[in-house]
Amino acid sequence: MSAEPAEPAEPSEPDTETGRSRTLDVVVPLYREAEGLRNFHRVLTSQLNDLNDRYDWNVVYVADPSPDATADIVRELASRDRRVRGVVMLRRAGHQMSLIAGMEWSTADAVITMDGDLQHPPALIPQLLEHYEAGVDVVQTIRTRSAGRSRLGGAMSRGFYRVIRGISDVPITEGGADFRLLSARAVRILTAEVRESDRFIRGLVPWMGLPTATVEFEAPAREHGTSKYNLARSLDLAGSGVVSFSKAPLHLAMVLGLIVSGLGLLIGIAALLARLAGSNVPAGWATLVVMVAVLSGVQLVCIGFIGLYLGVVFDEAKRRPQILVEEYVSSSEDPHSGKAPTASRRIRAVPPRTSHPALDSCERGGSRVSVAGGSHGA
Repeated sequence: MSAEPAEPAEPSEPDTETGRSRTLDVVVPLYREAEGLRNFHRVLTSQLNDLNDRYDWNVVYVADPSPDATADIVRELASRDRRVRGVVMLRRAGHQMSLIAGMEWSTADAVITMDGDLQHPPALIPQLLEHYEAGVDVVQTIRTRSAGRSRLGGAMSRGFYRVIRGISDVPITEGGADFRLLSARAVRILTAEVRESDRFIRGLVPWMGLPTATVEFEAPAREHGTSKYNLARSLDLAGSGVVSFSKAPLHLAMVLGLIVSGLGLLIGIAALLARLAGSNVPAGWATLVVMVAVLSGVQLVCIGFIGLYLGVVFDEAKRRPQILVEEYVSSSEDPHSGKAPTASRRIRAVPPRTSHPALDSCERGGSRVSVAGGSHGA
């Protein structure tokens, strides 16, 4: 493992006025992870316990609805440890929005996001915190190798990053994982300032332009279960990234249209010259077949590109809640803020907010939560 050192900055120290430790939340999105969740929790908390003299930490599990007992295990873990909290989703939010849901409930000075399959090694957490304490807002991990990944999967991943770097002005790093540390300032931007309903966090993090350090790691093989990112979901994530950070496909559609128009003109000139030269080629059939085939293909490609962007506009215009939370799980008051535990078994829509609890007095975890445009009952 190697790391790119951060720029020297003022080191992190406990608050000398209040004497409190810095606070840390670890946000873990879960989907069909019941088989290995208890083992992951044991490994993670063993690592976090070594930080007790420096950080007041919580683990926030975000459970997307799944056919196994993932949500029940989250409730069990939260009932046994006040430092464990859970967000149980009402409907599938997906990996990226599950990360946002966990960050929405965070009140910590720093947030670490990671997957719950041990392919993001908890042993790297102290290294991430070292960079954070040096003054950076983002510590991004870079996966240099992934055990168990197929050659096709690796080639597709490399191809995606090369394409999006070529068509976007956002420096998305190849191998960048959703295993990263974010300061409260970075979390506030992602949850309060960014209003997109389809958030591609791997692009939004470098887009923010905050001071960043990187840490390289090799991802071990999964100990339990299988990857939830099949080919279809990987392509969907890639499409989201391209549409979110580049208008190049629309420009490409225009260029293709100009190229095909030029080819059509050349074919027309060639057909005219052939007729003037007395060619016996049946008039029109070859030209017609070629033109129809080429034009139809280009039109379908262009319509597909335009449809992707219109779909994004349509989703934004509907203004549907981005996150539907069925239950917040906590066995005690939030150790960071001292607020009472959230009532369980409730359904709540979480819209984009315009404030962040780590930076202001927005009430979290109680009976009401302030959001843009007024207050919504919990």
